[in-house]
Amino acid sequence: MVRALKILLIGVLVLASLPAPAQSVVGEQTLVLPLSSELATNRMAKVVTFMGRPADCLAPLAVNTIDGKKRTVPARGFLIEPGLHTVNGRATLDLTNCPLSDSNLYISSAADLEVDFQPGTTYYLGYQHQSANTEDWQLVVWHIGEGLNTDTSTR
Repeated sequence: MVRALKILLIGVLVLASLPAPAQSVVGEQTLVLPLSSELATNRMAKVVTFMGRPADCLAPLAVNTIDGKKRTVPARGFLIEPGLHTVNGRATLDLTNCPLSDSNLYISSAADLEVDFQPGTTYYLGYQHQSANTEDWQLVVWHIGEGLNTDTSTR
């Protein structure tokens, strides 16, 4: 029984590390890989979405749309092929440091974030909600680091 579970677990881990191409857009595909993948990492850009900076009113982003197509990507981030891409998603706001002061409690959908991803570069995406006017809230690239092992945990 234990041996069967180990084999099943190894199979799941192998499947989780395989490339996950986006839905076809008239013959084109955007390659997206999990962060744990070592496939083609030098030729990919790294997108980190799980890190927020509540003190700076930056919320983590759960990406659910890439290039206008619904996508399911890992919550921590992913590797994406270089080039110009649009990204969108949902954020969970921590209003402790940035309280909602606008009397309008309706928060509209954010416009897509367009980024020209470069290979070997790490992009930290988030949702900026600092303005008192909720209409000014937007998706942003809040940090760009050289290399794929960039860490901003000490910032």
